[in-house]
Amino acid sequence: MSIFKTARRAALAAALVLSAAAAPCAPVTYTIVSKLSRVSFSLEHQGFIQLFGTLRMAPGSFSFDDEDWKNSAIAVSMPTRSLDMGDATWNQQIRSDDAWAKLFKSPSVSFRSTKLERIDATHGTLAGELTLAGVTKPVLLQLRFNKLGVNQISKLASVGFSATTTIKRSEYGLNAYSDLVGDELAVQIQIEAAAGADGDAHNKNAANGVKR
Repeated sequence: MSIFKTARRAALAAALVLSAAAAPCAPVTYTIVSKLSRVSFSLEHQGFIQLFGTLRMAPGSFSFDDEDWKNSAIAVSMPTRSLDMGDATWNQQIRSDDAWAKLFKSPSVSFRSTKLERIDATHGTLAGELTLAGVTKPVLLQLRFNKLGVNQISKLASVGFSATTTIKRSEYGLNAYSDLVGDELAVQIQIEAAAGADGDAHNKNAANGVKR
């Protein structure tokens, strides 16, 4: 083999290596860890205190590209039956109150992203559509990228995000007890997801007065 052929093959191999290194990374699909991920919210109670509640995230997945955030997409749902106000008696009272019937007629609260923009290494904005009580409206979340790494328990590649936004329940037709309970809901979202199966997706255990 001539020295020229050898050089050409070496140059071709180098070019292939360089092009592979320069190729953009594809988004990775992550499965939501449903046992840990939550949506929490607070609203004013007669001016005395802030009431707090949570919703579970249904099993699901999303794609995230840590190199180019705009290539990411997420669609999640939270079963309305998983609403937990932290007290079994209160949970049952809300579910049996006709004033809140509109909320529970819909099987889930859902969010679908339309645009993710990166601000800096750990912050961004997530635009999307929120469907609550059968009404869909645009919403903008302030997003924090917490960590990308290996979970020390599951040993799976994992990612974590936090997000916040504020919505008005009246805009979704939820006007019950507006003279007693605030209109604005401060929403906080915590999502942990892994590049693997959600081992707790079919766990039937739930808090008192709450169904998964």
